Amino acid sequence: MSRERARRRAERAAAAAVERERRARERQRQERRAAAVRAVTLPLRPVVAGLRATGALVDGRAGRRTALGRARGRENGVLLAVVVAAHVILWLLSSSWWLRGSALVLTALAWPLLTVMFFDRRPTR
Repeated sequence: MSRERARRRAERAAAAAVERERRARERQRQERRAAAVRAVTLPLRPVVAGLRATGALVDGRAGRRTALGRARGRENGVLLAVVVAAHVILWLLSSSWWLRGSALVLTALAWPLLTVMFFDRRPTR
């Protein structure tokens, strides 16, 4: 009987060792992946912070919880992408700093109007 118990104990110990090795490999893989993601996303952190500040980018866990909130985030993201593309084109085609600056200020002031014009869900009369 004691030989049988010893054999089962040895089998459990071997299975536990295999499981520990598997978990260690998985942990190392996750650490390598996290390091690679950090290395790639580090230059983008200021951009992501700006997108979160405008409401265009929201975390999945701590994000908008309602359907309307998620739709608003998508709408802001789309509008931000269009506005940034327009400003990039403006900056490439124009050498006037006055025009560039005024376009930025006008865009900031016109943001609520643009959201209503493009994304208003109410029917027109």
